[in-house]
Amino acid sequence: MGASNGEIGIAPNGNIDNKEKENLEDIYDDIKFGLGDLFATLVDLKTLPHVILLVILSTTLYFFAQISDLGAKFSAIGFISLSFGYAITAYSSKSEIIHGLIRVDRISSDSWFKSMILRSFRSWLVPIIFSSVIASIILLITNNDENLGSLLPIGLASLFLIWSIGQGTSFKSSISNWLSNGKSTHNSRERSGGFSVVIFWQLIIVTIISIFIGYGFSSGFEGELSEKIKWIGFVIFSILIQIITIYLIKPSLNEIVSTNGGVRFATRWSVISQVFVTWHFASAWRRLIDDPSPLTMIIEEIILMVITVLLAIWSLASRNVTSGGKLFTKENALFWGLSFGFGYAGSVAMITSLSGSGNLAKTMAIGHIITAITILVLHPIVLRKHSQKIKSNQFEEGKSTSYESNNSEENIVIQNDQAGKNDEEISADLDDDDLDEIELLD
Repeated sequence: MGASNGEIGIAPNGNIDNKEKENLEDIYDDIKFGLGDLFATLVDLKTLPHVILLVILSTTLYFFAQISDLGAKFSAIGFISLSFGYAITAYSSKSEIIHGLIRVDRISSDSWFKSMILRSFRSWLVPIIFSSVIASIILLITNNDENLGSLLPIGLASLFLIWSIGQGTSFKSSISNWLSNGKSTHNSRERSGGFSVVIFWQLIIVTIISIFIGYGFSSGFEGELSEKIKWIGFVIFSILIQIITIYLIKPSLNEIVSTNGGVRFATRWSVISQVFVTWHFASAWRRLIDDPSPLTMIIEEIILMVITVLLAIWSLASRNVTSGGKLFTKENALFWGLSFGFGYAGSVAMITSLSGSGNLAKTMAIGHIITAITILVLHPIVLRKHSQKIKSNQFEEGKSTSYESNNSEENIVIQNDQAGKNDEEISADLDDDDLDEIELLD
């Protein structure tokens, strides 16, 4: 039966009508939080001053941490307080007063630049006040316990490893959700030969990427033989990782490739995730066998920080917005991102400060390896989860088809019964003389 006035039409067997199912899908499309929404939030002029503040304060605190042990301590307090300050700001932004204070609006057209600067300072007040209160509390505690103060940089540096695991999990959630949004990945039509298709593209793309990386880092595989062997070894290592991965995920892969949608999803997920894994292994490989410049590593880690923050917030916000949650929303996603950003920047700054010559590279290499292993562990879980979605869709489609078939049969029976009743009524209306005339005509 149909639905009106926003009500959902429910069939007698408990299924949602196809029309209403389409309406629900349209509603879902309206409320889901995409990566484009997050980028739009990041570059929104109303909140852009907070992104600028992240860059200014993170850079200042980073260099301050490199001066001395005391500088590292105060820098750690600054990063921690700013991270928590922006987290409180994000949570408090549902208040209309806070929501208005942390955004830049009503800029004067006559003196645009001056008005923009003044309102930017005003938008910073709320997170700065929250952060200052937290920093004051930490200073009071650490002044009474010097050992605790010295542990702050170490504790913040250790978060780098947690961030490495978090990057793997956020990558899995955001990319798998993005891929599963496509209708073609839910096609339940059965097919054969899907296993070969997935492993072909996975091996080919990863091999090409690993050769490209090795070629770039070895200056075209030129120079000394030892330098060539290093990066040829990386290419071989990357291919071996893929062969082992395919062997380990074979049961999950066989399960999902029995349908067209499963093959599409498995191919896309396998290629994207394993390219990301290869990049992390390449970063670790270079840090362990070469001596990359600190500047190059910092630039690479900043890029990694941006990717990590984007994926983490996209994953959390999209899941929360879709389910109707209030913790992570389109309105406060940026401020949660800034909170994560200060935490990540602080961990990198502390690692740089505490590490001696060569230790920074090795520590970051461990982080990259942990992220890569995390994605490898999650790879078959993603395949199984999507396979279950396809099976669920098949079951619902089967129930819907059965319901429509039963309705069709019932309609035929009703029509036949109605036709029989009409014949009986016509016969009842005819008298004996009329029947005799019909027989004579026959």
